[in-house]
Amino acid sequence: MSVARLFASLILAVVLLPLQAQAQPKPAPFVFPQACADCHGSAGKYPVRGVRSQYLTSGHRTLPDASYSNGEGCQRCHTNEGFIEYAATGKSDPKVTIKNPSEVGCFTCHAPHERGNFSLRKENPVKLANGVMFDMGKGNLCANCHQARVMPKDEVRSRDILREPWGAHHGPQSDMLLGTNAYEFPGKAYSSSAHASLKDANCVTCHMTQPTTARYALTPAIGGHSMKLGGEVHEVPTLNVAGCKTCHKDIKQVPRREVFDIKASADYDGDGAIEPVQDEVQGLLEKFSNKQGTGALQKISNPIFDAKGKFVENNKTQHPLEVVASLYNYKFVLEDKSRGVHNTKYAVQLLMDSLKSLDKNYDDSRRPK
Repeated sequence: MSVARLFASLILAVVLLPLQAQAQPKPAPFVFPQACADCHGSAGKYPVRGVRSQYLTSGHRTLPDASYSNGEGCQRCHTNEGFIEYAATGKSDPKVTIKNPSEVGCFTCHAPHERGNFSLRKENPVKLANGVMFDMGKGNLCANCHQARVMPKDEVRSRDILREPWGAHHGPQSDMLLGTNAYEFPGKAYSSSAHASLKDANCVTCHMTQPTTARYALTPAIGGHSMKLGGEVHEVPTLNVAGCKTCHKDIKQVPRREVFDIKASADYDGDGAIEPVQDEVQGLLEKFSNKQGTGALQKISNPIFDAKGKFVENNKTQHPLEVVASLYNYKFVLEDKSRGVHNTKYAVQLLMDSLKSLDKNYDDSRRPK
């Protein structure tokens, strides 16, 4: 190309570029859809970011057994996909293994993109393993998983204990709240709880109420979607008593301890002092197994727990019914994890009756009626 032609081309380009620029409309600036901004915007209508920070501290996210099972029906509660299937169909195929399962999270309980709101996937009453109906409002969602998987009449008999996880399962909170589905010794009467007759005294009210004291209202590990009643605030163990105040107006915590200051009706554990309910129930639990090796299930022939409180693997031992029943009830109360708060009388009755079955000389005179 000659110099003259090159120069002419440059002149033409200089003249035409402004004209082309004027002919091309400028693209409209991107506007984040308001429906998305309500949740995901910098100042959203819904506190999704704060809720997620709470969830990240919860047992649903942090406990090692929160998402490890992906088959044999366990996926119903241990995976997001399994629970969504169960919520939609009412069943979970034990023969199916979910590909790429995800942990229980926001969309396990809510379906905002499909429904346009944060309603719960399931709120209908739940039939527990023994046929008893659990109907506690929004707490019904929780009861789908937080319940015993078996009935004691099927498990409690003279038998071996094949493995440590044997028992009602790891989350019998719904059963404990209603006072059902533990092993109830013949001839004994067992109590329900006031919680069972109060729909407001459900899982959501007690475990998800936000702390109201401004000093720790933003602590993500207490209340809300952490589901936790207690945590550490400024290096001080702190209980969120706000949820309980719906019914228990004057409830407090024992200073600097994650223990509710609810005095027991009697010295249930027989240590000479009437302590808060949770301490009394803990004292009873330690009569079955403890680090000193003096527990009732440690001193029997062919012990269930060794001297340090560790489960003894012994598949060939045929334990008598009273041992199996006591182990079932011990684990039922232990794995409820409330240490008597969900249903004090039922927890204490189960533990005392179990101790009496193991030792006929055990003093059960303080058993609640």
